[in-house]
Amino acid sequence: MRTGALLALLLIPIATFGDGAAVAANAPVAIVTTYEASSPRGVLATSGGWTYCGQARPIAAQLHYTLVCGRYAQDGYTGSGLRSKRWLDWGNPLYLDELASRIAAVHRRVGGPLVIAGVSYSGYGVAVLAARHPELHPARVIIVDSYFNLVARRAHLPPTHETAREIDRETGGTTASLAARSPSMGGLVKLVRSGTKLVVVWSVSAGERREFRGATCDSTASAGQLASLATVLRQPVSGWVTQTQHGVTFWRYGTRLAAGGTVGTRVVFRPGGTIPPVSICK
Repeated sequence: MRTGALLALLLIPIATFGDGAAVAANAPVAIVTTYEASSPRGVLATSGGWTYCGQARPIAAQLHYTLVCGRYAQDGYTGSGLRSKRWLDWGNPLYLDELASRIAAVHRRVGGPLVIAGVSYSGYGVAVLAARHPELHPARVIIVDSYFNLVARRAHLPPTHETAREIDRETGGTTASLAARSPSMGGLVKLVRSGTKLVVVWSVSAGERREFRGATCDSTASAGQLASLATVLRQPVSGWVTQTQHGVTFWRYGTRLAAGGTVGTRVVFRPGGTIPPVSICK
């Protein structure tokens, strides 16, 4: 069956809502859309708005999972041609708290595994969500072609870049505010120790380095975070590297990852060890 037909059969949007703590009087923080699967086997959750929800829908359909998508209430990027209206949450704690509450409610109702997954910006989005709310107890947190350290992500951008302006507008742009909106090491440790499988995959291709100035593939990105996590946990931590174009791993193999598989070349980070050269872009 073609993906479009599968989506039509298995994913039916039933609710779009947001009534948590407000950024302005009577305004919601999170707009949460739930796509119900027929006879669902679990829940897939993502964040980052319209475009990232669209990338997750085929994965949810193929797994027969109910899909939960989060969008920041101020984000107007809800369709083609509206990129200039994008306003991402960049780790806004009120948004994350509201989204976590909605995900938990859906998971209690549906049952089965909970998988939280994202690519590029939404990879960061689900990482900071899961680290802030380890009590969600996801079976897997999947982060593809992304980053953890928002301070480093912003530092890779020139001040006039549109993403730099977006980050600064939402966060204030100070080092302290950016650090506060990065996934906490304590939260990541709680996730792993409680049994969550942290699946981090990133491209180290030359194209990835050029497009993002190394922000998603140098030592400040996933490799550095996993090296630190291994040291805190006092146990080896694995990541997976590819040579693919940005985002392609999620689009092609997201279902495999969500189902518990892996993609790419495994890299092991050991407590107190150095970052393996193969895990960073040159």
